[in-house]
Amino acid sequence: MKVIKAEKAGFCSGVREAVNVLTEKAKKRGAGSTLGPIVHNEEVIDYLEERYVTAVDDPEKAEGTFLAIRTHGEAPETINKLNSFIHLDIIDLTCPRVKKVQNIAADLKDKNFYVYIFGNENHPEVIGLVGWAGENSRVFSNPDELKDIEINEPAALIAQTTANPDAYLQAGRLFREKSPLALVYKTLCPETRLRQEEATDLAQRVDALVVVGSETSANTNALYDICRRLKPTCRVNKFWELNRSFLKRYNVIGVTAGASTPPWTIKEVVERMENENMEMQNEEVKSEEAETEEVKAEEVKAEEEKEEVEEVNEVNEVNEEENEEENEEEQFDFNEDVKVPQVGEQVTGKVARVTEEEVFVDIGSKTEAILPINEVHLPAGKTLAELFTPEDDLEVTVLDIDDQDGKVVVSHKRLAREKRLQELEQSLEENIIIEAPVKQVVGAGMVIDLGDGIEGFMPGSLVDVRFIPDFNEFKDQQIRFKIIEFDREKGKLILSRKKIIEEETEKAKEETLKAIEVGSTITGSVKRLTDFGAFVDVGGIDGLVHISELSWERVNHPGEVLKVGEEIEVKVLEVIPEKERISLSIRKTQPDPWTKAAEDLESGQLMTGKVTRLVNFGAFIELKPGVEGLAHISQLADYHVKHPSEVLTEGEEVEVKIIEVKAKSKRISLSIKEAGGVMVAQNISSGNGNENGNVTLGDVFGDLFENEDYQANEDNETVEETLNANNEVDEKVEGGQE
Repeated sequence: MKVIKAEKAGFCSGVREAVNVLTEKAKKRGAGSTLGPIVHNEEVIDYLEERYVTAVDDPEKAEGTFLAIRTHGEAPETINKLNSFIHLDIIDLTCPRVKKVQNIAADLKDKNFYVYIFGNENHPEVIGLVGWAGENSRVFSNPDELKDIEINEPAALIAQTTANPDAYLQAGRLFREKSPLALVYKTLCPETRLRQEEATDLAQRVDALVVVGSETSANTNALYDICRRLKPTCRVNKFWELNRSFLKRYNVIGVTAGASTPPWTIKEVVERMENENMEMQNEEVKSEEAETEEVKAEEVKAEEEKEEVEEVNEVNEVNEEENEEENEEEQFDFNEDVKVPQVGEQVTGKVARVTEEEVFVDIGSKTEAILPINEVHLPAGKTLAELFTPEDDLEVTVLDIDDQDGKVVVSHKRLAREKRLQELEQSLEENIIIEAPVKQVVGAGMVIDLGDGIEGFMPGSLVDVRFIPDFNEFKDQQIRFKIIEFDREKGKLILSRKKIIEEETEKAKEETLKAIEVGSTITGSVKRLTDFGAFVDVGGIDGLVHISELSWERVNHPGEVLKVGEEIEVKVLEVIPEKERISLSIRKTQPDPWTKAAEDLESGQLMTGKVTRLVNFGAFIELKPGVEGLAHISQLADYHVKHPSEVLTEGEEVEVKIIEVKAKSKRISLSIKEAGGVMVAQNISSGNGNENGNVTLGDVFGDLFENEDYQANEDNETVEETLNANNEVDEKVEGGQE
């Protein structure tokens, strides 16, 4: 039996510091007391009492020169009371992690939050937290209890530092479902979580586990619950509680302990296990010696019988020689070598027959070898008959040989395990993708069944490139992954699904950038919308459709014409491989409305249009979808207009006359004045510039502002808008923004 001890087993830093402080205080100042047990472990209590530090349940009963607040902390009322004991030196040994949670609870209380505490209401840490959180607090110990609890707003959720991580994760999700705006704090002790993760890793390397610690310890109970779900597990508080029959059943046993378990207790348990192992080995040796003595006695007896037989043979020898010729018979060679396997030898045989509990294998010896079911890694739900078929070639390891009845017992799983380990090691070296089922979901990640009794661990951070709040969606599912760490000696296998996703995404990007050609039309999926355009997935890489390229018509926001997840056709405008940037257009995949407009529209034509935009120099008016013209400010009315907003509003429909159509430059000059849309206003305000003697350039030269003037202004404004938008995109992309 091999014993492997977890590196982080035993005291956490907070408990270790508290015990050291108390021990030093007692040495320097004599006897002292703690308000309640410093931790939930009888061994630690006894250790301190031997050094004249006793636990009391009432500060009035305190003995000695000092009184310590235990690691679980106390409510503020209790601390205030203790400070009134001027004859005692009050030492605050509250765990720093617990104190942090107390501060959170106090802050929430000051902000009038309703505080919900996940933990054991009778645990001293939780009792103290209730004091810090105030009367608007409530304790629950099971996520299912939340279904019947009404959440008051504003609400916040905190947890006992040693609470079960999986249960608190579930409680947090339910809490958020009932109160989406609630605050959920991560208050679990990281040292407790590290011990649980290490225990999960240790379980992959051993056949069974021993958890050392008191049944009254919350962190030990949580550790024990995790271990027993992974491997056969027993829990002990003292070394004499070890069950010898449990130890004899397994070849490799792991030892771990909760954060309140002292190192000397762990050492005693490990030494007892090693002594038990030596005793079991000695018993085996004695048994072998006894068998040897018995064999020697039988050899002596056989020698005596042999001498008697030889005497008889001498008498009959002459007669046999005389009758030899008369009784001549065909002689057979009984000395032909019969290969006898040795214990530990690896042999190859053929499956002879299969029963429910055993497989009989012909390995070429005098009898068939027996392969018992417990020496086969049998997948859940499978039978031996489904795994082995008569005449199958099978490699096995010889475990035991009974010389008297010729019985040979063999194992398949030991050899299969070693071969599987070699395959996995090769997969790491050659960066090969493996596919296997998820056996178990734990708080820190997933346990993967790699076959032949081998398990690997996939941390939560290596499951996907995106955040996944609940790994249960992968339970019992076949998933693809790569091995990124393999320690054969420790039996440590770390797996990553995220690595495959990253590699495949990068490969898809490279192929897309090589395949996409400028001017081609391709299909993509809308990934996200921004104020300046839409990002479209075109094969593992996102391209940008600028807002100006969404439609021939004016678009204020991409959400007006697109939805996330929508499949669309786009035209490739530009590809910059080194920046992984692709510029796309939707409108270029659609007919240009100006082509039809050039055929249908002509000078002098009267039409109805909709005002789409007002600028200082005029109004843009949509004549057809995607086709706009400009009514210069001088063409809005038969009197001077300072700004188009004086006579028009956006969205308004007006009668216009086409002055000129320039199809090549996609420009149309319009006039509302000549269409009679706006007449001279009656009783024009005396504030008009030409009536009060003030003459403007517009009054004198208004009619001289020809279409070419507005065309230049329009072009400048459009180009400026486009450049600003493109610069904004460049800055966001190069700056790492989405």
